[in-house]
Amino acid sequence: MPVYHAKNNEMKGLAICKTVAYPLKTKLKGPAPPCKAEDEDIIDEAIKYFRANVLFKKFDPQGPGDLIICYLTIFIAEILRVFAKVKQRNAAEKKITAISMKPNFAIPGDKGFPLAGFFKAPQNRSEGEKFRAYFRQLREETCMRMLDISYLEDGSHNKWWIQFAKKKPCSSCHFIPQEGEGRRSYD
Repeated sequence: MPVYHAKNNEMKGLAICKTVAYPLKTKLKGPAPPCKAEDEDIIDEAIKYFRANVLFKKFDPQGPGDLIICYLTIFIAEILRVFAKVKQRNAAEKKITAISMKPNFAIPGDKGFPLAGFFKAPQNRSEGEKFRAYFRQLREETCMRMLDISYLEDGSHNKWWIQFAKKKPCSSCHFIPQEGEGRRSYD
């Protein structure tokens, strides 16, 4: 059984760090172009394919969409690990909001970026800021969607999703920064 790849790997658009800024269905501010409500965006694809892709040890990206799916697969796994520790939705929402809104998460070229071999380091500060802005928007929207998926209407865990908190798509990859991690300087 092969891994699931992005539907549209040949998409053209704002190129940043060897990937492309895909359209998103979101109300959050950011550089992502808008996506039609009836269309599936890259976050929908990552969530849909997460439970299958997380079981694979190898993933051969075939284009920029696959790079985003790889990133989001690891990020969703981290989100689920946070949710597994928090039984109620309200408390999880507070925790995950702090993580998704963090302005200085690692980007390609930074120490601690989990997919350094896949993404290209930014050429300059401007490209780094574009990457950070787009991926912050991706992270925030993914957190909001995963919150709705991971908790039932009564506020308790959705066991069909929380069980994947134990799966590690990449054992050395973490998006929740450890204390003391620095930020890249472009000087």
